[in-house]
Amino acid sequence: MPTLVLLRHAKSAYPENVSDHDRPLSERGLREAPVAGEQLAERMPSFDRALVSSGLRAQQTWEAVSQSLSVGQQLDMPELYLAGSDELLGVVRQLFDSTRSVLMVGHNEGIEELASMLSGVPVTMKTSTFAILRSDVGWRDWGPGTASLDEVVIAR
Repeated sequence: MPTLVLLRHAKSAYPENVSDHDRPLSERGLREAPVAGEQLAERMPSFDRALVSSGLRAQQTWEAVSQSLSVGQQLDMPELYLAGSDELLGVVRQLFDSTRSVLMVGHNEGIEELASMLSGVPVTMKTSTFAILRSDVGWRDWGPGTASLDEVVIAR
């Protein structure tokens, strides 16, 4: 059964004269990201693939989370940066069926909207939140209401 975990980056800082793409994690985010990794590892200690936004706050979140996980392949994906749910779904639909478990690290509103769309129920994704979704259809057939929402965890 294909499993997709959507992780919203940890809390970011807002330094002056720094582009949105290059915003780092705040002190709170640096504390919470490893907690997200530990809590995720309790549920799913390994993934076939991790897809990570190129945004600095997503990259830093991934760096901390990955310390607790075993991941076959990690891909930095600029197209995930501030992508909407339709763009994110397009990425999901391109996954090979041999890939059984995927962690996607990204941003709101896209991550939250994708979780809600796939599960058919409203999902709130605060920073450092992950949602575990599963479906009995192949990746190319994922779409509105095709996945079950197993759990939403706010890692704090």
